[in-house]
Amino acid sequence: MAYAVELKGITKIFPGVVANKNISLGIEWGSIHGLIGENGAGKTTLMKILYGMYRANEGEIFISGEKVHFHSPKNAIAKGVGMVHQHFTLVPSLTVGQNIMLGRPICKKSGLLDFTLANKTVSELGEEFGLKVDPKTLVKDIPVAMQQRVEILKTLYLGADILIMDEPTAVLTPQEIEQLLKTLVLLKEKGKCVILITHKLKELMSVTDNITVLRNGTMVGQVKTSEVNEKKIAAMMVGKEIEFEVPKVEAHPTDAVLSAEHLCYRNKFGVLALDDVTFNVRKGEIVGIAGVQGNGQTELIEVLSGICNQYTGSITLCGQTVDNKKSPLMRRQYGLAHIPEDRQTMGAALGASLLENFIMGGLDDASYTSHGLINYKKAGKIAEEQYKLFDVRFSGLNSSAGSLSGGNLQKAIVAREIYRDPQVLIAAQPSRGVDIGATMFIHEKLIKMRDNGKAIILVSSELSEIMSLSDRILVMYKGTIVGETTPQESTEEDIGLMMAGIRKEVNHV
Repeated sequence: MAYAVELKGITKIFPGVVANKNISLGIEWGSIHGLIGENGAGKTTLMKILYGMYRANEGEIFISGEKVHFHSPKNAIAKGVGMVHQHFTLVPSLTVGQNIMLGRPICKKSGLLDFTLANKTVSELGEEFGLKVDPKTLVKDIPVAMQQRVEILKTLYLGADILIMDEPTAVLTPQEIEQLLKTLVLLKEKGKCVILITHKLKELMSVTDNITVLRNGTMVGQVKTSEVNEKKIAAMMVGKEIEFEVPKVEAHPTDAVLSAEHLCYRNKFGVLALDDVTFNVRKGEIVGIAGVQGNGQTELIEVLSGICNQYTGSITLCGQTVDNKKSPLMRRQYGLAHIPEDRQTMGAALGASLLENFIMGGLDDASYTSHGLINYKKAGKIAEEQYKLFDVRFSGLNSSAGSLSGGNLQKAIVAREIYRDPQVLIAAQPSRGVDIGATMFIHEKLIKMRDNGKAIILVSSELSEIMSLSDRILVMYKGTIVGETTPQESTEEDIGLMMAGIRKEVNHV
């Protein structure tokens, strides 16, 4: 039987960069095929070639044994190839049903759109694949996990039998990830071909049948998942053995450098998103904040950083009283830095250059400014050094931030914020979308900051990251802190119960 997808000798060259070099692989029907590699290894580029977004300089593509030439995604879709992108391509102001129908609208005989039949079709499709959605809800009003469902349904509605999933779990909670993986297995059981791009080794090992590893644009190997383990895959990715946990010594925190008292905040829907939140963070410690997405972590970050100012309660930062009139810039000047959880909309200006993105938030940096003027030569030298330190793959400082892959953009943001040498760092999902090697490097940097007396607030949907890095762990549920513990005193299961509001545990540290 012919492969669902067969790539032969695929090479793609961008100016100054060989993104893919002579890659050949075959993927079977009724299987989940993992595609993994470091940030910038060429995974997404290869799949964009398969989806018709890019054209290869060399090589051939076969679908079910038939040689094809894709000049656009429209050609790929016509051959049953669909792609769910890492960053969603939905229209927020339209309903779920309207978004799904955009590529192939259902019309009445009069030529007018048939919304009733369209919504019925969407509901039935969701039932068939275990992806229930409300077709009448506006996309802007649904959570990220539901938007993910809409993207998948949109692809299936257009007739995709070959689904490319680009980092589909990057913005999902553990519970949402589990449900998505079940959906991928269901698609496989229905005979579909699923290609899964991910940096999360546990997910890769749990659902894939075969794995292809890329490094620096070339194919390192293709293996059966049942014949390898996580360490083997990680070594293939980076070219050497890698440890999965960064060693750290016991923390010796001193004075509180950030204190929050009785924080309350109602969101735009009038829901109490923060309910009397009180805690502090001391110099020389990492305080992890765990919770299922939607339980107040995002709002807490926005209140602390000054993005949101419609709150009550008090905040003290580096000895300064910070009221809700203090802007994010003023808080940064007091000693706060922030790695946002949404790199696309909050962490970077995608249309600006990499140099401009590095300078943002540091216009008073004495190392490259004087009397309010920026020395771009000095700034460029520092930016290049920091980006290289964090292994950001980029063609030049004048390249736009939007030209980077998701993982490389994340590393660029982390590099910028850590370079500021803040007294307090809010690190929200700091390793989201980055490969295992980069994750370990970021973890090392955070621990080094802690050891140098800095205070770090770590917000992560990855419990393993919370457990590995945190000295204290605060658990949020329904907008309030329901538990305080340490990695030594609680297991992931204990914290999971607190996250679900089933168990309450408070230690006075």
